[in-house]
Amino acid sequence: MNKVCVIGVGPGDDAFIAPAARQKVAECDLILGSERLTRLFDKPSQPLQLRGNPPHSIQFILANRDRARIGVLVSGDPGLYSFMGTLSRFLGRDDYEVVPGISAVQLAFARAKETWENALILSLHGRARGDLDDVVKRHAKLAVLTDDRWSPAALARYLLERGLEDREFIVCQDLSYPGERIWRGDVRSAAAEVFGEGALSVVLVIDRKRCKGSFTA
Repeated sequence: MNKVCVIGVGPGDDAFIAPAARQKVAECDLILGSERLTRLFDKPSQPLQLRGNPPHSIQFILANRDRARIGVLVSGDPGLYSFMGTLSRFLGRDDYEVVPGISAVQLAFARAKETWENALILSLHGRARGDLDDVVKRHAKLAVLTDDRWSPAALARYLLERGLEDREFIVCQDLSYPGERIWRGDVRSAAAEVFGEGALSVVLVIDRKRCKGSFTA
């Protein structure tokens, strides 16, 4: 039976697609993914459908993987908040393979010229606030994936209300795209800044006092 391949295709621009990812897509008979990702390749495709229980795309994969080599395209890296987590609940480890990609988080740290070996990576997509302020207090470096509800400015206002204004705030929007924007300032300035609506953003929140002169963040 064919192995399903989960392929990371980078943060957006096709210049960031790894040769190994291109090769694996070429070996597939069919690819599944968002329109933004599938249009990067000249290959028969279907949209990735997450509705249903199990999700419709999982049902399709289980029904067709014995007669077709199926590739699942995910943005960034498959190991970071991707469909791979869902797929792994329905397939055994020997039933799929993974091709890594450059994540938006990785590119954000590169654009900001910051190391990230000790950073906490957190997604706010569709999530409640919870104990976010405690998380920020406990970590010197965070990479936060925001959404329309949790925009960079909303995150900054949340931190400002909780007295966490002494952090550096770096907003990386639309990474790798022509409209890419890197904004660097403090929490108070970010709370009043206007950031593009609907833009894909990674926010780096850094406590410089704890990072300086330390091997642990």
